[in-house]
Amino acid sequence: MNKDTEKRIAARLAKIMAMLCVRNTRLETIHAGRPPVTRTGDWSDVTVVDADGNRIP
Repeated sequence: MNKDTEKRIAARLAKIMAMLCVRNTRLETIHAGRPPVTRTGDWSDVTVVDADGNRIP
C-alpha cells in the first residue's frame, strides 16, 4: 500500500472516529450550551457572567 492510500485511509478513519465518539453525544450537547438571545439585534444587551459573578459585556 502506498503512502497516499495510507494517508487517505487514516484521514477517513479519523473522521469516522470523531463522528462516532463525539458527534451526536451528550458531550456535543454540553458544548453547544444555550445560545444567547438579543433584543436589540446588535448584541449590545448581551453579557457573560463568569464563575465569580463578574459581568462581561
